[in-house]
Amino acid sequence: MATTVFHTVLNRKNYDDWSYQIETYMLAEDLLDVLHQVRPITENEEISKAWKRKDAKALYAIWNSCGDDTYSLIKRATTAKQAWDALSDELKKPSEPSDENEKKSVLHAYPPGTTPPLAGKGWTEERDPTFAEYVKSDDWGNVINCLRKNSQAGSETLPFVRSGTVLHYAIQKNCSVRIIQQLMEKMEEEHLDITDDDGLTALHLLIRDYPERFEIAESMVKKNNRFVTNSPPLFLVPFVVEAQEKPNGEMMARSLYSLTPHEALKVPYAARLITLGFNFNRPDIALDLIQHYPKLAMAIDCNGNIPLVTLASKHLAFKSGSRLGLWEKLIYFGVCIKPLPLISNQMLSNKEENQRPLSDQKENQGHLISSGINRIYKMKLMHEQVQQFLPLMCKVSKEILTAKKGSTSYYKRKKLEEALLVAVEQGHVEYITHFFEDFSYPVHYMNDKRQSLYQIATECRHHKVYNLIYALSHSDKIQEIVGTKDKFGNNMLHTVASITSLSHIYHIQGAALQMQRELQWFKEVESIANPKDCEAVNKKNMTPREVFIENHKEMWKEAENSMKETATSCTVVGALIVTIMFAAVFTVPGGNNGDTGLPTFLTKKVFMAFVFSDAISLFSSTTSIIMFLGILTSRYSQDDFYKSLPTKMMIGLFTLLLSIASMMVVFSCALYIMLDGKLSIVIASILIASVPVTSFIWIQFPLLVDIFISTYGPRMFGENKTTWFRFLCDL
Repeated sequence: MATTVFHTVLNRKNYDDWSYQIETYMLAEDLLDVLHQVRPITENEEISKAWKRKDAKALYAIWNSCGDDTYSLIKRATTAKQAWDALSDELKKPSEPSDENEKKSVLHAYPPGTTPPLAGKGWTEERDPTFAEYVKSDDWGNVINCLRKNSQAGSETLPFVRSGTVLHYAIQKNCSVRIIQQLMEKMEEEHLDITDDDGLTALHLLIRDYPERFEIAESMVKKNNRFVTNSPPLFLVPFVVEAQEKPNGEMMARSLYSLTPHEALKVPYAARLITLGFNFNRPDIALDLIQHYPKLAMAIDCNGNIPLVTLASKHLAFKSGSRLGLWEKLIYFGVCIKPLPLISNQMLSNKEENQRPLSDQKENQGHLISSGINRIYKMKLMHEQVQQFLPLMCKVSKEILTAKKGSTSYYKRKKLEEALLVAVEQGHVEYITHFFEDFSYPVHYMNDKRQSLYQIATECRHHKVYNLIYALSHSDKIQEIVGTKDKFGNNMLHTVASITSLSHIYHIQGAALQMQRELQWFKEVESIANPKDCEAVNKKNMTPREVFIENHKEMWKEAENSMKETATSCTVVGALIVTIMFAAVFTVPGGNNGDTGLPTFLTKKVFMAFVFSDAISLFSSTTSIIMFLGILTSRYSQDDFYKSLPTKMMIGLFTLLLSIASMMVVFSCALYIMLDGKLSIVIASILIASVPVTSFIWIQFPLLVDIFISTYGPRMFGENKTTWFRFLCDL
């Protein structure tokens, strides 16, 4: 605090001078009484207000005269007397000794024999350290010796680990496996049950802080199997569930699950294990539990979640939700996953046999780590396992679909309907396929916008789900479904004409191909709609075609600019190639024969390859220029992006790439003829010249492939859509 009243700012060394100035100031301002007296208790309101004003003025003066280090002593004071007394107690020097001994001589004040003896290192009177002192100093050799002599020392609670045992301390210090196992060997079994002030055993601490140290957990459970056989306290979950909740607790959960008897797992905790397996992409434990108890798929876990409902929103659980590049797809299809054996309906008596799937997966995974494809392997393993137990889960859910209101089963039914909506929204066709494998498409399932599953699949642009639902629907009901309106008055044509945040189109390369895909969707839905629905208006009084034009204005403009830019740049390249190739015919390598006028190397095969390649390059580049000029002079209507413009772009790119490749052959032949016998120079020159040309082909070739597949490749919407259902059932 700064001061504007006093010349002396209070610090910890000048209290006497400061207090004199303050008292003088208070006397002059008639405020001295509030420093030394308590506020009088009176019913007179005027006297009370006057006292408060004086007290506030005095307190402000004290605050304003304190330095930064002394202000902290009184910043919470509410009266001047509190502030004055606090500073006096802290800073005022005593006027006389407060201790009677300080008035005496040293000999009389502290006579010989009254000082307590010192013991410890360097002194004659010594004692052995206690067990707790050995532990605190990390002297593990002596700690283990103490336990060897007296195993009950393992039950001693230590204040520096919140009343935990030596095992708590060793785990907190992250000691080696050897030390912890030696401690457990010397401790009694019941000592592992001891909890600290937080109610946690040593195993709880291990799972919470070091879930990757599963080998220690195995030893602790083998020492005391009550960890996995007894029910946990009310505020704790089973150890295997706690391990499964940890992001890096996969191996810990596997180990504890293999040691946990199924009869010790209550239904909510078993369901929680399955749900967590889906959340963390660890389906092995889930597969084992569902094979034994399929009804767990629809059980409510301890967090209120249902495993089958949770699975619907997990992208990585399904192949349709995994985005893989070209090389990743090749690796994915090359990885072989051995199907896991399904168990019988009865519980297997041999626990080790029950856990065989877990150990088999572990061995396979370890084998593939060194090959660098472990991530793809784990992904495919997850997909295969989900496909293996998904039919079991879906069969259990069928009895839920007929549940009546007011029952727990009805709550599960509503959750399951929500899960189906999520699965359609995210395009998880495998989930929907297995769920509706034995019965027709449920028309009554709708979201909060009153959209049917078919309308949601259309809005999200998931063509596999669209084809599946078409196959599930009765043919005479299709037009009725397409014409059904949501709460905004939109039928399915209005929906497909709109672009929302759910529309799955931005993975497509370039605005032109996105526009083409949007037209393909619109024309597909238009082909199955009733003619009157094509002209129906929504609540905004707009027809589907008007909605399409309005929602695709920006994409339309971007697609036009993209086409023009690509065509312009490629036209320049094509024109340059035409000029070069035309000139190359009249400046043949080796020149012409002076007598006949024919080329000197006319009889050589390499020369004929030169001429033939030159002709191909010239004609193909000319064709590409014509195609690109056709693009530049196009009307660019929306329907042009459906087939006309993509076809011209595809032909133009193909002929341009062909002309570039032919030009490189011409260049190579010319070098070979001119530098006959010097292959090293020829090869080096060709390789260097190929770098920029190859780069251009490398950049443009993927676009050519995408245009071809999108325009003339396999149709997204098969003419006989019922074949899609049979195909998807085999996924």
